[in-house]
Amino acid sequence: MTTHPAATALPIQLRLPGQAAAPVGSIDPFMMYVLHHAFRRDLADFAAAVPRTKLDDAGTWRALADRWTMFAVALHHHHNGEDVELWPLLEERCDETEKLVLEAMDAEHDQIDPLLEECNAGFTTMAAHPDEQTRSALTATLVRAQSILGDHLAHEETDAIAIVQRRMTLHDWEEFEAKMSKQSGLGEMLKMSPMMVKGLSGADREVVFARIPGILKLLIKLGGPRFRRLDGRAFYYLDR
Repeated sequence: MTTHPAATALPIQLRLPGQAAAPVGSIDPFMMYVLHHAFRRDLADFAAAVPRTKLDDAGTWRALADRWTMFAVALHHHHNGEDVELWPLLEERCDETEKLVLEAMDAEHDQIDPLLEECNAGFTTMAAHPDEQTRSALTATLVRAQSILGDHLAHEETDAIAIVQRRMTLHDWEEFEAKMSKQSGLGEMLKMSPMMVKGLSGADREVVFARIPGILKLLIKLGGPRFRRLDGRAFYYLDR
């Protein structure tokens, strides 16, 4: 008996610049990969912008602090959703080797959180009373955060998503994504959606926009002008 190809076809997994892996399986976690791309891009931009921004440009430091808050809220929401919803579900189904990977995911989140708090304090100080010592410390922390978060995202893409593909059903994944969307709220999504797709161009943008739902496309369009104003102000010195 011949099986119809459509019955066994697996989704083509998204691969974006900087992404470490895209394990094959029936689940299509493309929005996770889009978010990972955004997190990598943002941290690289912050690490580059802080040493280039003029010390006496108060408006740009305030914009950088606001833009940092947007990034940090999105990353916290992403990690909290994994800690509360995703890893516990997988732990119920995993073998001992897989559980070690999930324990590492938790431990890596715990490494990242203090760095984000340190960066937040640095941006807050720079927005109020900028000085060279704070700028130097903030730059060093951002570079360290970029390395540690990069390693974590690569580990997640390589090993944790492979566990997702083995242990979750498509229905499980859809429920997880629905919970994540509900926790964000419409107002927050309006602010965050344009950030998710910044920097995607050409074929990558076409592939992503072909997969995202219509409501998200609308939020990206509606929130785009406000986001681009803040983003352009914050990263003013990157192109100079």
